[in-house]
Amino acid sequence: MWKWIVGALLVLVVAIAGFCYVAVKKITAGGDTVAVTVAATPERVFAALADPDSMQAWMMPGTLVGASHRGIVAVGDTLHVETAGAGGRGHQQFTWLVRAVTPGQLLVIEMRDSTGVTAFTARRDSLMVSGDSTRIVSTIASPMMDSLKTERGDTGGKTGGAMLNFASKMLVSAFRIQSEAELRQLKAHLEEKPAAKKP
Repeated sequence: MWKWIVGALLVLVVAIAGFCYVAVKKITAGGDTVAVTVAATPERVFAALADPDSMQAWMMPGTLVGASHRGIVAVGDTLHVETAGAGGRGHQQFTWLVRAVTPGQLLVIEMRDSTGVTAFTARRDSLMVSGDSTRIVSTIASPMMDSLKTERGDTGGKTGGAMLNFASKMLVSAFRIQSEAELRQLKAHLEEKPAAKKP
């Protein structure tokens, strides 16, 4: 009897491990880059990406963006972002630091911790003309994880290094998935056709 129970538990553990492995491979398969093509000019796309007043139109529902001034952001600007928690309960607050701005071409921002010192993730949005449209290529990096890897060197052993690499991939993948969702919302927002006027 016990052999059957132990055998069943072993099969269950192997099945769960296999499912987790496949799920992780699927999540991280996209790497650190996502690209979306929008039927709009680079100037219009950039204005929507880099103006705090426009950001709320394509970010996740319930997101609030605060800035020290109106209009297109500039290098060194700090953006305060507040998002609704899961199920509408509580709020999450982030600080973004603008690292690079090239109108119509490039926007780089870093998500900072509450002290404004540690950069959790960096997002680089590059814009390129594609016929009558604009192609946005968004690349995600994790300065925090890269810094940890550099500081650790080889002192943590193979297991520690593997865990750090895994955590880095998962963090980057999570933000890449969020970035893709936001860029698709931006695309839908900019390509939305105006409502037909009633006669």
